Amino acid sequence: MLTNEMNKSTDTELSLLRQYYEIVEETNIVSKTNPHGIIIYANKKFIEISGYSEGELLGKSHNIVRDPDSPSSMYKNMWATIKSKQVWKGVITNLRKDGTKYTVNASVFPILDGDGNIVEYIAIRHDITENLALMKQVEELQAYNIEQEKIALDKLNAGIVNNLSKEVCTVLYTPSDILSGDFYSIFKLNNGATFLYILDGQGHGASPALTVFAVSSMLNQIVHKIETIDELIKQLTPSIKMFLGEIEQLSYTIIMISPDTKRFTYSSGGMYPFLIKKDNEILKLKSNNNPLMNFSPLPIVSSIEIDNWDSLLVYSDGLTEHGVEALGKYKPEMLMKKPSIIEQAINEMSSYKLDDDVTMIYLKNI
Repeated sequence: MLTNEMNKSTDTELSLLRQYYEIVEETNIVSKTNPHGIIIYANKKFIEISGYSEGELLGKSHNIVRDPDSPSSMYKNMWATIKSKQVWKGVITNLRKDGTKYTVNASVFPILDGDGNIVEYIAIRHDITENLALMKQVEELQAYNIEQEKIALDKLNAGIVNNLSKEVCTVLYTPSDILSGDFYSIFKLNNGATFLYILDGQGHGASPALTVFAVSSMLNQIVHKIETIDELIKQLTPSIKMFLGEIEQLSYTIIMISPDTKRFTYSSGGMYPFLIKKDNEILKLKSNNNPLMNFSPLPIVSSIEIDNWDSLLVYSDGLTEHGVEALGKYKPEMLMKKPSIIEQAINEMSSYKLDDDVTMIYLKNI
């Protein structure tokens, strides 16, 4: 009875060992060498991937598949490791019989007898040639995308005009990605007036970004041919509507400051109020229009006279809706009251990866 149970146990163990062996053989490239590196066994996968027949492999040195371009230092390290009865692991590029290369993730095990002497080596390998090729393709695509994003960003930045000195004008422009919905420009016109705008395309992706870029380009061209914001709005609005999709919106603030700096003429739709500081008071000028859509009426234009004002702050919604608690201290009114912290605010905001585009123009009346 006991003998039968022992036989059953032995049969079970042998069955498991055979299954383990078959799994290893079917899923791995396996070879065995004697202590001198002469091949004494090559499994089916090794024969297939190397391109040699079993007869061509057996009795040959394992370096029959060695890639001459592989560093000799790697093989020296491998032999030093396995001769010291340690397992060596690494990535090796081998050469097929036809001269083509393949790459494997290899583990080489020293096999010891009862006295602790090395009697043979077993190498178990996985073919990673396709994986490496895919990784290379991914890396090339990533490099291409980075290059294209840089080209696109350079083009977008080329469309931003700012010919005012840093002593007069401070700008924070932090697009959340290359497909930014924000765009701005500020410059002096030939008649001495100051013209500025911030555009905010509502939505994400290519469409609002292209709309904003196109509108900005038109703005920068038309403004030099008109005398008033009214003329600009009448000429620009029909063209803007052509770019807007059915549910697309364009928020905007467009301001012209007279040459004597006393009159602000503006049209604003769907934006936060822009702020004007005079003495210690802050005036909030709210939007006088809804965001522009393809069915919107012609936007209205308003004007106000403010003599001896100190500063102007115009900004997109990202300045207040960034969702970063640490940046909550930089509220528009606080920036107006303490302009000394504006540079600090710019540095901190620029260090974050924000979910929304942030644009802010701070203009001093010097």
